[in-house]
Amino acid sequence: MENKIEYTLQGVDVSRYQGKIDWSKAAKGQDFALMRAGYGRYVNQEDPCLKGNIEGASKAGVKNLGVYWYSYAATQAEAEKEAETCLAVIAPYKDKLNLPIFFDQEYEPAILNADKAVRNACCKAFCEAMQKAGYRAGMYASQDWLQNKMDVSALPEGTIIWCARYGAEPSVPHTVWQYSSTGSVDGITGNVDLNRASADLLPQQEAAAQWVKTDKGWTYGDYKNRWGWIGGSWYWFDGDGIAVTGWQQIKGVWYYFLTLSDAEKTGYKECACMERSDEP
Repeated sequence: MENKIEYTLQGVDVSRYQGKIDWSKAAKGQDFALMRAGYGRYVNQEDPCLKGNIEGASKAGVKNLGVYWYSYAATQAEAEKEAETCLAVIAPYKDKLNLPIFFDQEYEPAILNADKAVRNACCKAFCEAMQKAGYRAGMYASQDWLQNKMDVSALPEGTIIWCARYGAEPSVPHTVWQYSSTGSVDGITGNVDLNRASADLLPQQEAAAQWVKTDKGWTYGDYKNRWGWIGGSWYWFDGDGIAVTGWQQIKGVWYYFLTLSDAEKTGYKECACMERSDEP
């Protein structure tokens, strides 16, 4: 199916496997961050880096934060217990979390051995518990899982879908796309998951970013001094928030961004990045 999603947000998801993160560096260019809150049914299974990640990212200026809970639940009762535990773990950070709380269901043997109806019931129970507690609910899974191991239609209305698929955009409805598990971000040691998302990930009052033509050029929301992945193309916004055109050197690398004349000839949007070069 044709993907019509306009990805306007870039983000990372992290857990204890990334160790201690220097968020003063890692926050640059990130519109959102999703942290593992924990796993299983017991409070002592809280991710040991959760507190540091939420506080570090928030202090460094990442405005949009959410969490996910890795599930081992193979029955609805176990999923309800996981939801109860997750809510207890994230309670101290409620004021800092404005993104959904995601239920992470993967290829654990007991979950695979359960009937699809049971897997659906687990997902539904967790997400309903999040909504009842005043959070938005989310579902994280691979494309294969969303297509073949569960019925997305069983999820409560309003559940945000976060789909993992590497190498190609997901062909299932989704809001967040985890497109790499081997990303590199300054301030994070080793590999890190990278994500793109549409504005639907944000709280409704924050999802209104749009292109605006000013006397100086095009702007998009409050993007400044950063890249923006918007509508399938990369853009660079300068310190005034203007999408640049022509040859521009960014962090030592030259890039070419379409001028109005280029855009009229090619059909691509003005300011879209079309070429990278060692020299102009």
